Amino acid sequence: MTEQTQHTRKWPIILAAVFIAVGCAAWICQLTMGLLVGSGMSNTFAWGLMIAVFAFLVGFGAGSQFVASYIVLANRKDLMPYVKTAQAVALAGAIGAGVAILIDLGHPAHIMAMLTGPNPTSALTWDMIALTVFIVIAIINVIAIARNSKALKFWMVLGLISAFALQLVEGLLFALMEARVWWHSFIMPVDFIVVAVVCGLAIAVIVCALKKDEFKPEALHDLSFLLAVAIIVHLVLAVIELAIVCFGGSAADGGALAAIGSVWLFYVLELGLPLAAVFVLLLGKKDPAKSMLVGGVLTVVGMFFHRLMLLYPAFASPTLYVPLSNEPSPSWALPASTGLYNHTGNAFEIAQGYIPNFFEWASMLLPLGVALAVFLVVVWFVAKVGKPAAEASGAQDTIEVKETVEVHESADDPEVAEVKEALVEQERGEDR
Repeated sequence: MTEQTQHTRKWPIILAAVFIAVGCAAWICQLTMGLLVGSGMSNTFAWGLMIAVFAFLVGFGAGSQFVASYIVLANRKDLMPYVKTAQAVALAGAIGAGVAILIDLGHPAHIMAMLTGPNPTSALTWDMIALTVFIVIAIINVIAIARNSKALKFWMVLGLISAFALQLVEGLLFALMEARVWWHSFIMPVDFIVVAVVCGLAIAVIVCALKKDEFKPEALHDLSFLLAVAIIVHLVLAVIELAIVCFGGSAADGGALAAIGSVWLFYVLELGLPLAAVFVLLLGKKDPAKSMLVGGVLTVVGMFFHRLMLLYPAFASPTLYVPLSNEPSPSWALPASTGLYNHTGNAFEIAQGYIPNFFEWASMLLPLGVALAVFLVVVWFVAKVGKPAAEASGAQDTIEVKETVEVHESADDPEVAEVKEALVEQERGEDR
């Protein structure tokens, strides 16, 4: 093993360790100080950066499961080398998302409230169940892939169903909140599933571009095309979602549009970066691998801003309105408690802004580091456990070659003689 190869293998481990260490330190500071000081959140902006990270990672987890299941069930032999990586990303993304939720709870002990007293009518309970089931099935799929299990297709079907259910529950978790017009739409669950497909294909495109020598050009082209189509579907849904708010006509719709205007740059990046990726993927025929890499990175960054834009139009706008029939406007926003009087001097405000503070940005490294660490462990595990299966496959190939030689043994063929000589040398090497 060369020094360069050793360095290449070490840097992801070092990066994961640094992320986990810094993220843990920031989280401990948050636990010590409390979320009131350790974050930029408030009573009105109750979901912050960690929820965006959760949605971001769980999208890549479910999306990579979509990709892995597609490759196996469709018998895409040209993409089969990517299945192990896709399954590793699926499990890593889901576990990283779970860590993000744990941080967002404010204290680890709060998870016991959901475990000891789950509310079956709450979407949060079903979200926890869906995520847990997905992680369990993803672990089984990792083992099935490593051992080249005969039941792999069965488990991949279950993985596909669990990924679909997870994203559906995630979408319903937002869509069922009637007080938030930015979320309360039939578009939300559908777009959650589409965004997961986008995220899964984006990671696949990036990895396959970096390992282009392992895949046929046709396979890389197919991945690029599928990603471009998925992005277009997502952008169409995003435009429809915006149109619903624009033509809603209610005071709440107007508040959501004003909130979008206050963070217009995020919205431009959310839509603009994936749109640019579509052009790069479809028009970059001279250097497909480079186009895939650039398009994939643009998509990943755009999806992060998309997750941030789940929050701002919903929380930065008023949710409570009172009708005043004697006034020109039919409804007026009702101020809500900020919970920040000792810090800002404002007990009530109509709407609040949100800027994640240093501790939130630093603690974000913990779920990212855990996801990277899980990915590395899964890749190592598959290589370690899958070795006997590879040896068995090699032994089967040797038997088939021997049978072929025996069939043609009577023929005086130089090529057969060369094969026999190679087999003899192989057996001598095994004896040594």
